[in-house]
Amino acid sequence: MDWFQILFGFREKGYAETQASFSVQGDRLVSRVNGESYGMGHFETPSLATLRQRAAALPDLGPSRFEHIAVADIFEAHARPEYQGALFQVASQFNCLEFMGPHVLPEHGVTGYQSDPTQGPACAMAAGAATVYRNYFAPVGDQVGQTRDRQLDNLAELAQALGPGDPGWDVRNGYTTSTLPRLAALRERLAAGDREALLGHVRIGLQTHVEVTFSSRFRRLAPRPEGPPTCSQAFCSALSVAYSGLGTGPWAPLGTLALDAAYEATLLAAALDRAAGHGSGRVVLTFLGGGAFGNDEAWITAAIGRAVGRAGRLGLHIELAHYRRVDSRMRAQVDSAVPDGD
Repeated sequence: MDWFQILFGFREKGYAETQASFSVQGDRLVSRVNGESYGMGHFETPSLATLRQRAAALPDLGPSRFEHIAVADIFEAHARPEYQGALFQVASQFNCLEFMGPHVLPEHGVTGYQSDPTQGPACAMAAGAATVYRNYFAPVGDQVGQTRDRQLDNLAELAQALGPGDPGWDVRNGYTTSTLPRLAALRERLAAGDREALLGHVRIGLQTHVEVTFSSRFRRLAPRPEGPPTCSQAFCSALSVAYSGLGTGPWAPLGTLALDAAYEATLLAAALDRAAGHGSGRVVLTFLGGGAFGNDEAWITAAIGRAVGRAGRLGLHIELAHYRRVDSRMRAQVDSAVPDGD
């Protein structure tokens, strides 16, 4: 059986039929087929400006701790006791879903995540009910659930903030596309703007206090007297630079903006999650935008270092997950990007 059938008792079907096979009851997702109920937590798409405003009321929580860790399977890490209440940063798309390419649609469902070996789908399946919610029930305007024509877009507010006319890019099924002339014009507009203010318009997906649904691939967690483990997840995306064939240079102004916002927002979200009584203050970061997305390593490591520096008094336990072994070169680049004294 696939992961979806293991949890919900049926194979994913057409969009409308699958959607009708669930009911949302408060913060729980209930399968009408097998009667199983899972905690899907609370989902929102806050802007960085909103998270900054909320975090301004937090007290000085002491110094944050930062370390590099090796993780063999981030899927299984979700169920480990030491990560109870942790916030995991998920390498997602700008629609908070995990599509293997810009041709994939919400109507294709979520079972196929099982065929994608990357970090984002692994995190998504680890909290399966939350994933079903984002695909089939997340509100998009007055619509329930994401579809071909109506999807979340965490860059839309930034596009509006740049003023009327062409923002300089398009988002298709969570992936970014553009042309050299459009990116050249965008570079000028970004250079003329207030970068800190523009950062504030980038959004992330945030799903807090979600139930972890598996202990390993794909073994359901056994019932526990204290209830199932929970975690929170931050759905962040880098630009899909490599898909454009334009090289990294033209994308740099927008690419670095998106990464800076994503990492800062994730750490603020972790601090706020703990203040709300859900989170432990432990947060697991990932290397957003590497691999197939083709973002420059220097953008990624600089964004991580910047965010860690800004989280100096949030009292967080920040872990940067490397796949299977800590990459000494990337570790050195990140560490050199963390401001002295933070």
